Amino acid sequence: MDIKRNYEYLLSDLSVLKGIGIKTTNLLKKKKINSIFDLLWKLPKSYTDRSLSSKINDLKINEVQTVTIIPQKYLFPRVRNLPNRVLCKDETGEIDCVFFNSYEGYIKKILPIGKEVTISGKIKFFRNKYQLTNPKYISENSSVIKQKHNSYSLTEGISEKVYNKIKVQIIKNLPEIDEWHSKDVLKKFDNISWKDSIKKLHEPENIGNFKENFYQRLAFDEIFSTFLVN
Repeated sequence: MDIKRNYEYLLSDLSVLKGIGIKTTNLLKKKKINSIFDLLWKLPKSYTDRSLSSKINDLKINEVQTVTIIPQKYLFPRVRNLPNRVLCKDETGEIDCVFFNSYEGYIKKILPIGKEVTISGKIKFFRNKYQLTNPKYISENSSVIKQKHNSYSLTEGISEKVYNKIKVQIIKNLPEIDEWHSKDVLKKFDNISWKDSIKKLHEPENIGNFKENFYQRLAFDEIFSTFLVN
């Protein structure tokens, strides 16, 4: 195992992350988030459960709901300031996806006519029809949407969706780190590794579980390292 290389990943500049542009990197750095290691300690404060899917006729108004639909028709008005609409349906009913300040090409790309698409967001009811305005969680791959999405104290200009994308990428690529504690110390924390502790730290179900072994182990790591440095 190349220990140096493993640590280098954690200390890497944010520019090594795929799909993260200069603008997002600079926004993070303004908040003194300069490396992948810095991002690991920006913890979720809550989560939104988008894992359960509903049929259109079972949707609940003013609640975040996930539904799989098929786009039927584009309504792109030629009058300025009017929103673009996409009429969608499933076997139980219809719903309008409404977009303000979005280009027609973008809308056609994310909601192709006749294709099954999963969307999630807060449901409204307007003129006797369900409505979802500016949906950000849209994918033809339902598994991307149907999960629990963490919410963070976001840096201004970075959306929850982008922030989650960054975190998922980092967690997926966490390196294996050689254990630096003795067997007796590890036993006190049910032998959980540093890598597994970090993964659990960012799981939605573990938000605020400060008494769990993964959290206790990481807290001990920090205290122990402080003594070693001093």
